[in-house]
Amino acid sequence: MDTCIHCPEVSDIDLQNDALWDPLYLLLLSLVKGWVYNANVPVWLGQETDVAWDIVLSAIRKTFEYALNAQQNGITIASLKRLSIVIARNQFQDFRRKDYRLMHVDSDSGSSSVQARIYYAEDDLSELILERLYEAWLFSEVAKEIAMFPLKMRQAVLIDLAWRLEQYGDFYGDPTPLRQAFLDEGIHLEEFLDLLPTDTAARARHSSLVSLGYKRIAKSVCIGYIRVA
Repeated sequence: MDTCIHCPEVSDIDLQNDALWDPLYLLLLSLVKGWVYNANVPVWLGQETDVAWDIVLSAIRKTFEYALNAQQNGITIASLKRLSIVIARNQFQDFRRKDYRLMHVDSDSGSSSVQARIYYAEDDLSELILERLYEAWLFSEVAKEIAMFPLKMRQAVLIDLAWRLEQYGDFYGDPTPLRQAFLDEGIHLEEFLDLLPTDTAARARHSSLVSLGYKRIAKSVCIGYIRVA
């Protein structure tokens, strides 16, 4: 089910308010339990609820840290709920990959540990491929949307993206999937490096255009909500 959920912007809410997080705990626990029970990870058998709680607690902590950093740096997050689901899904996948390596083969089972490793490695690889395909599709949709922005908004968003990618070292080596998506639209993000305005008034206008641009993307491309089988 693909769903877009509207929540107040993170900049408008009190992150220290327990009433904000309690519903997220319940939502994430319900989702994560389903993922865990359907994951067929041998070492999770009989411990599904504990594993789900570990994933949820880790996801909530990371969501809080990310949201707090966003508030402090004036970064707009359209939906805390959507962000927490994306982070929870990433945590689930990280736990799943790690624990697949800890093969738990019943001693009276006829399956060999080698056969089990091959089976789970293939299953894990298919999951990774699906993730990458979804990621490529999403980046392509975002790049197409930004390419159609009005000139000033497009330039502001591309400058912001280029700055963020530089912080992560994405301009070294082969193009990342995000950069490749923009290249497919004829946009070279490296051309927008070092173009952040330094004048106070210009910087304010730039920030406003960036915020409007990201809101427009969030409305046109339902980002990050997980397909739940």
